[in-house]
Amino acid sequence: MLVFLNIVGNGMRGPKYENDLNDMEVKPTAEMAQRYKGLIVGIKTAHYAGPEWTPVEHAVEAGMIANIPVMVDFGTNRPERPMPELVTKKLRPGDIYTHCYSGLRNEQTESGHVNPAMFEARKRGVIFDVGHGGGSFAWRIALPAIKEGFLPDSISTDIHIGSMNSGMKDMTNVMSKFLVMGLPLDEVVAKSTWNPAREIHHEELGNLSVGSPADVTVLRLASGSFGYTDMYGARLKGDKKLIAELTLRDGKVVYDLNGITRPDWTTLPKNYLQSGDARWDAITPAPRGPPRQ
Repeated sequence: MLVFLNIVGNGMRGPKYENDLNDMEVKPTAEMAQRYKGLIVGIKTAHYAGPEWTPVEHAVEAGMIANIPVMVDFGTNRPERPMPELVTKKLRPGDIYTHCYSGLRNEQTESGHVNPAMFEARKRGVIFDVGHGGGSFAWRIALPAIKEGFLPDSISTDIHIGSMNSGMKDMTNVMSKFLVMGLPLDEVVAKSTWNPAREIHHEELGNLSVGSPADVTVLRLASGSFGYTDMYGARLKGDKKLIAELTLRDGKVVYDLNGITRPDWTTLPKNYLQSGDARWDAITPAPRGPPRQ
């Protein structure tokens, strides 16, 4: 597990805590990130409703001390702290602006174009993340932005009980949305794996290179008639869908949708049920060790 540490000491527990400026201390946050280096991969600030820049400034300062990126969920849109100033001045190269297709913080201009500040920030090295969630992705923002050439750097779910039971659903569903919006499959995969790994400075992850952990997902690209909804429940029709067939963690199968790694029942010994234990681990041959010397 890898985590972003919230600049708020009490964490994401609702407005009472997330708006408490006195609970956003730089030094303890940075010290905790340094103490658990490798586990804590970034600093997070989220949901702040006030006009002050304190959450962002303190998160960035903690990130500088711990030498890790900052992710910003910018909270309530306030004229005192506009999004363009955040991405062009406050954030550093390598810091992450999430919920980039929400449309809640002037990501789109009144004329229907991508806010120019986002293109400027990208040139500076600021990273733009999807962070779909339950209320942070709209077709009316994403489709024009992609048509205009503003693609996400990373595709992510922002999974929680609200998002997983609404338009977001799961990672493959979010990936599928970008497929039907016109992104090539290889780009969708890279933006869901390798790009996020680099964003959190864990280049050993998100790739299939020799020496990397054997964490592998096998996807099937299905063709048909599918529908995808955004945060408002608006539907976009699509003819493609990614389906997770198989997942390996450290080289071990942990999910197998259609049993593609398992033997057909007709190939098993007739007496395999007589042992009283016909579980998968019981009928799978144990791996052979090295020969005895």
